[in-house]
Amino acid sequence: MSDKKRARQFLPFDGLAGYGSLIREAGREKEKKRPLSEDRAAMLDSMAGNLRKGELLQITFYDRDCYRTILGTLEMVDSIGRRLCLEGKKIDFEDIWEIEGR
Repeated sequence: MSDKKRARQFLPFDGLAGYGSLIREAGREKEKKRPLSEDRAAMLDSMAGNLRKGELLQITFYDRDCYRTILGTLEMVDSIGRRLCLEGKKIDFEDIWEIEGR
């Protein structure tokens, strides 16, 4: 038996696909959404109004139960629906904590 075939038989078996990531997600510490001050909300609204498709941005936003930061290219700004799309992730304006241009 070749070394590759022999090594393959000792690979871990994942009988419950995705179970490990589910356990890691459940063990993660949950964070409450921070309230936005009127000044911060006005600043974010003005920044969102000046964003252009194709810009490289770093956005910190509230995602379900914690804050996440994404760095990527802006794909869409929907001022009527009050959301933007960055790297395939749709983010509501109300969930944005910080926007940084790169």
